Amino acid sequence: MARPQDLARLEAAFTTSLAGATPDTQQELRRIARYRAPPPAIDYPKQRLAAVLVLLHLDKHGELAVTLTTRSSKLRSHPGETSLPGGRWEEGDGEGGEWTALREAYEEIGLPLPPRQGQADSDSPATPNSDAPLLYLTSLPAYTSRTLLVVLPIVYLLLQPAETASTDCLPSFLRPNPDEVDAIFHLPLRSFLLLPESTSASTGRTRFTYDHADYTWLLSRPYRLHAFSSPPPPPSSTAASSSNPADSQPHSAVTGLTADIVIDTALLAHYGTFDEGELPADAVGFQRRAEGQMEWTEIVQEALKVQKNGVGGIKGDASRETGLGAKLDGASGIEPSDTRSSAT
Repeated sequence: MARPQDLARLEAAFTTSLAGATPDTQQELRRIARYRAPPPAIDYPKQRLAAVLVLLHLDKHGELAVTLTTRSSKLRSHPGETSLPGGRWEEGDGEGGEWTALREAYEEIGLPLPPRQGQADSDSPATPNSDAPLLYLTSLPAYTSRTLLVVLPIVYLLLQPAETASTDCLPSFLRPNPDEVDAIFHLPLRSFLLLPESTSASTGRTRFTYDHADYTWLLSRPYRLHAFSSPPPPPSSTAASSSNPADSQPHSAVTGLTADIVIDTALLAHYGTFDEGELPADAVGFQRRAEGQMEWTEIVQEALKVQKNGVGGIKGDASRETGLGAKLDGASGIEPSDTRSSAT
């Protein structure tokens, strides 16, 4: 849940930098900011902890878009795949994952660091920028990567007008670190729900091609791997003049843990919850989970148990449980290599 001062800043911004937000977008932001994740039932070991940043901003239609990256082709692990900015916890990051996500976003995409809550600037990896146009909205519950890291998603909002966010503001200070990121791009958050478009404001919104496959994972239970693909935007004077090369280039599909986190963020914005039991039957235009798939709270607990005791009770022997297992009957052509998250 957003801090009281952040809630006040959000409401004030609706008359200034966020004045271009549609009424629906304003309500979506309020829903996200009022969400409070349940407290974790267990302590997460720092050596198995990571965080990702879900960075939202207004697009040119006054609707929410999410910031994604294409991993550098120079990397040995999963080059060229789509992820959220993020990475592992480091000494000095503190609790909750917030500073881990911000620090990693600074290192990967040059996101200005806001002042750190409760700590002096000298404790930071770089000098925080008191004018950084960022607003903390909320933190989501823990997820698990396929390498059994506990991943904490942190949701922030970029306070920039709709008419400048995608063309002037974003490329001016979001710059990919070439050692880690090939490109930065932005996709409409609501489109990840695959809902029928019924309003004029939806005209021109990116339409995804959706696919999925089911695999066995922890405890031989199924896991549904989602994949969202979108075509590059059509050539335009805006794209041609943009300093962001990803504006007019195709990118890899949004899959795996990255897709799961973005889907849940979109559900939270649209419905105020992503709890299966509280959502309408037609909340999304696809089936979120495979039959028998565990909830994320169960997956996280099982992943930590595997890391602690190993498979079959052999301490530290978790090798057979890292990564997805066999593809289940009737699954489509998505491969486990597409499941990468930036935190793995």
